[in-house]
Amino acid sequence: MINSILLRPLRNSEYIQFLTDTLNIVLGNNPETLMVKTLYDALRGKTDEIEKLFKINQSSLVTKEIEVLDTRRDKAINGATLVIQGLTYSTDLAVSNHAKTLEAHLNLFGTGIARENYQSETTLLRNIINDWKTKPELQQAITALQLTTWQTEIEQANHEFSEAYSKRNDELAAAPTEKLKALRLEGNEAYYKLRNRLNSFLDINDGAEPWAGTVNKLNQNINNYLALLNRRSGGGNQGQEELPLE
Repeated sequence: MINSILLRPLRNSEYIQFLTDTLNIVLGNNPETLMVKTLYDALRGKTDEIEKLFKINQSSLVTKEIEVLDTRRDKAINGATLVIQGLTYSTDLAVSNHAKTLEAHLNLFGTGIARENYQSETTLLRNIINDWKTKPELQQAITALQLTTWQTEIEQANHEFSEAYSKRNDELAAAPTEKLKALRLEGNEAYYKLRNRLNSFLDINDGAEPWAGTVNKLNQNINNYLALLNRRSGGGNQGQEELPLE
């Protein structure tokens, strides 16, 4: 089953990113195959509507600090990618195999990570680092190829960018408070309907694919946000949520 999460404490930028992450995971597993296309489209539309309320002239949002941090993380992921690609040509079979493992993993995220928009790149880099730190074969490859420094730099640069971007976004966001509250309630309702339908199909199909893999990825993403909320509040957010609208 998909884990519960209290959505109310998420800052506006975090809330939008959470919905976007959810949509990207479902999209990556094909909404039609999952038989949730209508509910996916509903959440996509509501997320887009919420984002429009925060639409700010890009030039006012891109401060010098954000530009510098974005360039830093671009250099980090591009540099690590080039090092990995180069090591695939090593005459040392063990080195080459480790590099090919990492190269295949990076290919799952596309070939132009540094060219993605700010929020998409933030999510992609976070997911890459999470995999590098939790999947045994990737951990072994990072250690064997002595890429820990690159891993740390990508993680730190992406984290600092995310913090600066969220802070600036919250400072500049000028959406009407009451309208935003109403839209977030509607966003919650759309999210819960999608979540509940996925849970139902997982149960009906006895944990079969593609529902099992989709739910696993959604839970990994939810756990990232639970950790964020728990750090901020000192704990107590896990397993709680607003009730969906009736």
